[in-house]
Amino acid sequence: MRNVSIALLGCGTVGKGVIDLLAMNGPLIEEQLKTKITIKWVLIRDLQKYESMDLPEPIMLTTNFDDIINDDDVEIVVEVMGSADFAKECIEECFKRKKSVVSANKDLIADYGIPLLKLSQEHNADFQFEASVAGGIPIVRPMYSSLNSNIIEEIIGIMNGTTNYILSNMTEKGMSYEDALEEAKEKGYAEADPTNDVSGYDAARKIAILATLGFHSAVTFNDVTVEGIENITQEDIRHATEMGYVIKLLAIARQDDDGISLNVHPSFIRKGHPLANVGGAYNAVFVRGNCVGDVMMYGQGAGSLPTASAVVSDVMNVILHFNINITGQREFVWHEVKLKNQSSICAPYYLRMVVNNAPGVLAGISRVLADYNISIRSLLQKDETTEIAEIVILIDSSSDGLVKESLQKIESLSCVRKVANAIRVIEV
Repeated sequence: MRNVSIALLGCGTVGKGVIDLLAMNGPLIEEQLKTKITIKWVLIRDLQKYESMDLPEPIMLTTNFDDIINDDDVEIVVEVMGSADFAKECIEECFKRKKSVVSANKDLIADYGIPLLKLSQEHNADFQFEASVAGGIPIVRPMYSSLNSNIIEEIIGIMNGTTNYILSNMTEKGMSYEDALEEAKEKGYAEADPTNDVSGYDAARKIAILATLGFHSAVTFNDVTVEGIENITQEDIRHATEMGYVIKLLAIARQDDDGISLNVHPSFIRKGHPLANVGGAYNAVFVRGNCVGDVMMYGQGAGSLPTASAVVSDVMNVILHFNINITGQREFVWHEVKLKNQSSICAPYYLRMVVNNAPGVLAGISRVLADYNISIRSLLQKDETTEIAEIVILIDSSSDGLVKESLQKIESLSCVRKVANAIRVIEV
């Protein structure tokens, strides 16, 4: 039986998961590959922190990347550190030494994925990154393998477990945003600083990766228009429920004849849609191809063993390529990127406004919307006090630019105290 030595860059949640998974399922993996996988090195920052960890033989800990890059026995390097810049330097050096790389680093792939893929091909090395999107859900490889006979038209995903957990608790338990966030922190679903999650940046990196693969286009995180969930309140949740919708933070990539659009934002989605029923910290990715139709993948989007499952699957795929002599021979095709103007992207909207409880308010708001050729689908007024009322409006599909301009005009009306929220309605 052949032996393949690998090295881990990082030994946090995912790195330890890889070690545990190989210990648990090693015989099954060896049976399939006729190859034994041995972890030889683990790169860490602080030796004292890990020296008491009970690691299987013959793993060696090091703080020096040179120990790994100069070891000719190491054929595959697994990068699970999380930091983009140092990880990029390490991976580039691996390719130059003809070592294949598996990465779970979404920040790195979203920003530098295509240059690194090109470099790996130049040096006949493999570069795999299934775990960079949606943890244990198999979605990266299907985008360039199982679904590659299709023109991918649309990718919509719940790609962040923290925000989905928060919104699920707000919907199912009636919790406020602040209380739901605090519970997410207590249970380990949210970091002490949750900005990357709740502001939508984490999901934006993941949709950039999937759009790059699915649309064969060189897009990056910077091409994604991002809006988080910080402004979602119980009022919005309640109105959505009454109208037959659920609010989710969706990452959306669309490919039309006039270009590609990439967005992350809170969305109203019909209760009957499969994505509406994805609860808790789970993730799901909905893909529409011109031949296959609609496909959805669902599962745990984070966690030690689920993410390690994707990492080790990539390692196995690299070894399979070793065994049949096709390492580094996967060709990726990229087209010139044509991004749609954000202001031209159309969708129906839910609008919530706080206004003076006085005659003529509805007429004034309706007049502004009519001036911008925006049609009202439904309208509801709720009196909060004798002085203040809340108006909820559902408008027909309108361009992002026109909606923003009309809301600025509405907010300038003397009878309008504030436009409390504007949330897109996704009709799929």
